[in-house]
Amino acid sequence: MKQEPYKIDVKDFLAKGRVGDRSDIEINEKLNIQLDEENVLREISGKVTLTLLETEILAEFGINYFCETICARCLKEFERQGKVKFERGYLIGRRIPEEDKLLVDKNFQIEIGKPALEEITLDIPMKPLCDKSCKGLSPNPKH
Repeated sequence: MKQEPYKIDVKDFLAKGRVGDRSDIEINEKLNIQLDEENVLREISGKVTLTLLETEILAEFGINYFCETICARCLKEFERQGKVKFERGYLIGRRIPEEDKLLVDKNFQIEIGKPALEEITLDIPMKPLCDKSCKGLSPNPKH
């Protein structure tokens, strides 16, 4: 399967596949995506497992990520590693998505970037800490 950044081409999978067939797609991307004011996504890696169902493709994601963020206590930048697991359904041959379902587009591709970024953003703590024992800013600027 040919891969484009953030999309997976599923044309061959649909043409040759039968209900129940599975395919694993490896992901390994170096990135520079500003998720919000304090978090920059630097890398994602992992696997997307596609399963062909009667009217949709089920995509099971297992993604590891690295992002640069700022400690809520000491305000130092640090790299945070995380892992997200989630599923998305992609409807085949439809033009209007259903609730909680995405579409296989007219070029037989599925968009994986947007759902992955949503899940990663939700996984990042609102107040990330560089270390559980971080004491925060020193009241004495010399320390």
